[in-house]
Amino acid sequence: MIAHRGAHQSATANSLEAYRDAIRLGCDYFETDLRTTAEGRLVIKHDALKPGEELPAFEDVLALAQGKIRIYLDVKQAMPASIIAAVERAGMRESLVTYGGFELLRDLVRLRPGWPVMPEAVNAETLERSLRDLKPPVVAFSGGDFRPELVARARQAGCEVFLDRQGKTDYPEYWQKAVEEGVTGIQTDRPGPLLEWLREKGLHG
Repeated sequence: MIAHRGAHQSATANSLEAYRDAIRLGCDYFETDLRTTAEGRLVIKHDALKPGEELPAFEDVLALAQGKIRIYLDVKQAMPASIIAAVERAGMRESLVTYGGFELLRDLVRLRPGWPVMPEAVNAETLERSLRDLKPPVVAFSGGDFRPELVARARQAGCEVFLDRQGKTDYPEYWQKAVEEGVTGIQTDRPGPLLEWLREKGLHG
């Protein structure tokens, strides 16, 4: 149960309050977007940075989550060594998964073998390369690559499967299809309704 940019129905997306709301709801993860400022600070924002913005610091997000919820870290722009240093200072390596481009994830694994990376499935060839070179604990899927044979291959390799369900697909009939196909995590913009649905189905504690 992954709250996309936090539980942002009554709070600003990618804000500390949205992450607190995700914790209060009982989500397993919140998704957060990581960027680096010109001064080298790691901050949270989905889109390109603008001068003078007040943004949550990555270290504050890690501190907020510690012992309460796991983090789905979507890296928009950051150096692997900086990510590792921040996460290890917080003692949070086992409490997150890192999503990003193949090269970034490869560098993370080279620097720290076994780093919890989450590549996008994309297609059969890309998935096989990721399984071979990254040995990920989780594979990410979205509308374009959510195909039964790719999900089955990821599960065969022992990976969890996280699927984006936003917009028109963020409703029970699509959640049901995800569960039937073997998905183990759903990223949603509607964490309250999804949690209620999962609990009714006996799929979430």
